[in-house]
Amino acid sequence: MITKKTLVLPPWMDTIKFYTTEIHDFHVSSGIVEKSSYDDDYVIGVSLGALAVLEQAASIHSKIILINPPVPQNGLGVLAIQWTRYITGGLFVERQKFTPNPLKWVTSLWRAYCLLTSDFSSVLQMFPKYRLVVIRNKEDDFFCNTEAVAYLRSLGIQVVEIEGGHNWNKNTEDEMNRQISHDS
Repeated sequence: MITKKTLVLPPWMDTIKFYTTEIHDFHVSSGIVEKSSYDDDYVIGVSLGALAVLEQAASIHSKIILINPPVPQNGLGVLAIQWTRYITGGLFVERQKFTPNPLKWVTSLWRAYCLLTSDFSSVLQMFPKYRLVVIRNKEDDFFCNTEAVAYLRSLGIQVVEIEGGHNWNKNTEDEMNRQISHDS
């Protein structure tokens, strides 16, 4: 049986280059969870894509894996500082393909603003904990930092910490695959 998986990226990203070919059967979505993915075995949100997953969590019947989610909700000033720090010191484009479409960039920024200013605490509190896991890269000082980990754990959410920064890396991919194979 093939495991159905959807990977939700931040709205301005089109793809991620994977490190292994074992996970070639992912459906990749940019910034939204399509209704056809609601019954997949796994819906995985990366960074801002994690908030897109939380936005639709009530409709998703599968296990959710959030990778470096930017939670809890912060003020716009804090987000602006985090984003500036990320762009100047952490933006990594080698394995991530960003959209070349300027119109998509503009609409993606608006979508990002809407997601980042939404409060997902009630979703995180109510979602069944046995269907939710967070993978956090320990060196993510931008969005899913130590305060975010403390917040998630205070809600009873399993947080797996691995080596690496905010961006997609081999450890992130390996842990995601481990979580999926662990459940099988």
